[in-house]
Amino acid sequence: MSPTEYLDLGDPTFHTDRFAVYRQLRDHDPVARTGPDGARIVLSRYADVERIFKDPLMRVQPAAGRFPDNIGTGAGATFHQLSLPDLDAPTHTRLRKLAVQAFAPRTMATMRSWVEEIIAGNIEALGAADGEVDFVETFAQRVPAEIACRLLHAPASDAGTVLRRMPALNPLLSHGPITPEQLAAGDETAEFYFDYLGRIVDSLRGRLGPEDPVGALMRAEEAGGRLSRDELIVTLVGFFVASYHTTMTAMTNAVHALLRHPGQMRLLAAEPDLAPAAWEEVLRWQSPVHFITRYAGYEFELHGETIAEGTQLLLGIASANRDERRFADPDAFDIRRTGNRHLAFTAGGHYCLGAPLSRLEGEIMLRLLPRRLPAMTLTVPDPPWSDDLVFRWMTALTVAPNGV
Repeated sequence: MSPTEYLDLGDPTFHTDRFAVYRQLRDHDPVARTGPDGARIVLSRYADVERIFKDPLMRVQPAAGRFPDNIGTGAGATFHQLSLPDLDAPTHTRLRKLAVQAFAPRTMATMRSWVEEIIAGNIEALGAADGEVDFVETFAQRVPAEIACRLLHAPASDAGTVLRRMPALNPLLSHGPITPEQLAAGDETAEFYFDYLGRIVDSLRGRLGPEDPVGALMRAEEAGGRLSRDELIVTLVGFFVASYHTTMTAMTNAVHALLRHPGQMRLLAAEPDLAPAAWEEVLRWQSPVHFITRYAGYEFELHGETIAEGTQLLLGIASANRDERRFADPDAFDIRRTGNRHLAFTAGGHYCLGAPLSRLEGEIMLRLLPRRLPAMTLTVPDPPWSDDLVFRWMTALTVAPNGV
């Protein structure tokens, strides 16, 4: 691209077929400048994205101790400034060491039985439906919502009210432009979560053991000095995000992929032990998160381009996961794929804390659903997608659970 032909990520043609654009970028413009002044850079190749993720000198903040200027000063700003994905060392290091206890192996082992109960029950309910249903509404939203509420000891009856608010936080996490309306909605939603989860935390004091995810964090907060109350609340909201929005998207993507590739669906039904590998392939083939932001911690050269310190880097996870330089036949959906080191959970020091929970949910769903509903059919071939740059998802997926 010439300096006057910056990549326009708001162009409708980009949203029509993102993966075609990603391939063009990988092949012809791996360091693509975007924005009206070309100040932001999109990296689309696997090796480049992985390199930035793993470089401890790259930042998630625009500069040391500085947060984006457009997040305001309200509750939304507090949420952003205490959220693990938006923090650099040493604060990130301190909080991560505490938060990682929530997804330790012993904790995940205690969760498996009730996670499977929730997923199995919803598969049964899906199978009892007559005719066509929207998989997003009837399953992909409900299951992560129930799991998120169970995880955080929130009443299941609150799931709809609580989780419907969550998308309003996305603009605060994306490091992109925020309209005044979006900022106001984000502030209101953040304030709601501070109040709502604060009441839950207060009601749970002295009742949870260390093997409970919330209990593990509360012990750190109650010890004094290691975790503030606001840090505890924001970390718990982060658990909500990890266990709801991206999982909802990934579950929808999984069913969409399998129904578009019926041979893979039959293979998985015949060999349920392929479920873990199938989930990894879903995350690679249709990544729930398309872009993650980093800021250059120093000046460096990449593909003949000089990238100045402080430059905002948009790391194309979805593009990297389809890079033919890393994956053989990357556009093929293959649940037998080996060596699947995708970047859907990122890499390096900010590797997704919720990855163990995502893998547990995905493995259980893909182990059970193809055997219980082998005749499920996709009845609307081209489902609608959101245009969100970072968090792209199907807003509906019409299926016939028992075939047509």
